[in-house]
Parts: sequence; C-alpha cells; structure tokens
Amino acid sequence: MLPPTLAKELESLRESRTVELIEDVDFINLILPGTATGQRFNAPATTVLIRVPRAYPDAGPDMFWTDPALTLGSGAAPQSADQVETHVGRLWRRFSWHQGVPWNPSLHTLLSYLEFVARRLRAGV
Repeated sequence: MLPPTLAKELESLRESRTVELIEDVDFINLILPGTATGQRFNAPATTVLIRVPRAYPDAGPDMFWTDPALTLGSGAAPQSADQVETHVGRLWRRFSWHQGVPWNPSLHTLLSYLEFVARRLRAGV
C-alpha cells in the first residue's frame, strides 16, 4: 500500500509523465522513461529510477539511477555515477548526487526531488 502523500503526488505526476511503479519490501520504485538529459550526455533522454523509502514523506529519496549506457559524450561516467547496480530485475547507473540539504517533509516532495534530478541531468555535472 502506498503512503497517502505519495499516492497523491503520483496522481499529479501521471498527468504529465509515464510512471511505472514497482513495489518491494523497503522501497517504492518509480521508473520514468524519456527523462531529458543535457547536451553533455551521449543520449538526449534516459529512463530514471527513483527509489522512494516506505517511510515517505518522513524519509525521502537519496539518489537516482539511469540506464547504464548513459555516459558523458566522451564515454566517461558522469561524476559520482561510476557504479552500476541491479534493482527491480535490471541494471542501472547509480547517480550518487545529493541535494546538499537533509530531506525535510515540510519542504520537500517527490515533485521537488524530480526537479532536482532534472536540473542535474540538464547540467550534466
């Protein structure tokens, strides 16, 4: 069962995005195909995985993952994205990019986290 806050935010998100949801014991895995990347990457878009803790909104997402083939145009792994992991039955490139401030449920939402991810991917840093 989804946390009520997450269910409401997903309803809003699905008005503009395709979102696949795969639940496991500890996380609600959100798969977002067609996420735009910046010009520094080797592809204009990728699939993004967000792993939302079951304690959401008291705990929030910490990292994000992309298709493992996503690299910089030079072929190098992006900064802090040199690990490939398996989640929900497939390989993902882990972006250990953090917001720089602790998760605060009175300030942060899934949508604000997705904006952070989008900004980082557009910047390609």
